[in-house]
Amino acid sequence: MGRWIEQKERGAQWTMHFMVWLCRGRSRWVADALLYPITLYFFITAGKNRAASRHFFERSTGRYTPLDHYRQLLCFARSLLDRVAILSGAAGEFTVVPHGREQLHALRGHTRGGILLGSHLGSFEAARILLKDRTDTDIHIVAYFARSEKIRRALDAINPELALNVIDPSAPDAIFRMRDVIENGGILAILGDRTGIGEKRLPVDFLGDPTELPAGPYFLASILGCPVYCFFGVRVGTRRYESHLFKLADQIQLQRGQRDVQAREYAQAYADRLAEMARRHPYNWFNFFEFWPERKTETENSS
Repeated sequence: MGRWIEQKERGAQWTMHFMVWLCRGRSRWVADALLYPITLYFFITAGKNRAASRHFFERSTGRYTPLDHYRQLLCFARSLLDRVAILSGAAGEFTVVPHGREQLHALRGHTRGGILLGSHLGSFEAARILLKDRTDTDIHIVAYFARSEKIRRALDAINPELALNVIDPSAPDAIFRMRDVIENGGILAILGDRTGIGEKRLPVDFLGDPTELPAGPYFLASILGCPVYCFFGVRVGTRRYESHLFKLADQIQLQRGQRDVQAREYAQAYADRLAEMARRHPYNWFNFFEFWPERKTETENSS
């Protein structure tokens, strides 16, 4: 699952800033129109990504055409423009249909916070900001942005204040910052579908085949002693999202000698929720790399 780190970020920095400039002004329609040729360019020049997309669609929907990959890329591009609009102060223009949001309202009555375990299915950050806007919840995102630095810099420039709520898990003080968030009743939003460099992995079944997911979120939740929720924010139309919240555990307890086995059970429960959402919203799948280890091996052997 650390294979995504090997992929080089594509796209020129000036192009991203130009698109951000268009979205922040009154030229969103120009940015929307430009998405079609830009998406077509990435579609034509990304052979490996297209192969990975085909493998995903074959598992999630049982079929694949090149149009599926184009629509997947277009959905991703549109979600980026939505993030720009939201960060620019237009969150009120978006409609969010919530499912399970009342669980966060209940959590606010407790002294400790919790963990939202998200993914690269849909727009995790857009959904996080929209959720924060509508629930007035203190949400901090924990993420490794080594391969999305250009996008990150462009988005952080829009709203630097929100960037202060981002915790880099590789930072020396990361665990202390995360502990403080939970002890103060806040929320840690963590991506559960990608591992970082050297991070421990857990084997799971996802959409019918074996892959690996990071163990870190479950070990962290065990240390912090807080509830864990699966959280997905999917784009379902123009300025329209659905948020889905499922409780994974009131508290994750890992016993000595059984930590890996027990953590794997939680990771599998998360993988099952992720698979369910992937089948329902396949064009929101934004992992553009081989998600299954044996598929990567097959591609390398055939090249």
